[in-house]
Amino acid sequence: MSTTTPLGRPISVRLPDDLRERIEALAKASRRSQGDVVREVLERDLSELEWEQRIITSAADLRSGRVQTVPLADVERELGLSDTPIDASILDEIE
Repeated sequence: MSTTTPLGRPISVRLPDDLRERIEALAKASRRSQGDVVREVLERDLSELEWEQRIITSAADLRSGRVQTVPLADVERELGLSDTPIDASILDEIE
């Protein structure tokens, strides 16, 4: 017999007391279960952590030489941009 629910399989996590208390307080204040609070936090922030991990992995690949880069001058030359003056107003918008 399966013990999974429509939400999926349970996971066990050890939390410091202060974090557990914050989850309990928010669950009580919002009239939701602690599981719902934790699930929402994960749904909101997991993609950001995944993005950070992809950056870390990419940087490691670049440093190790597993990935080759193309110098900007080569890209500009290939796209015909090497003689195009830079519009200073664009730079102002970037900063």
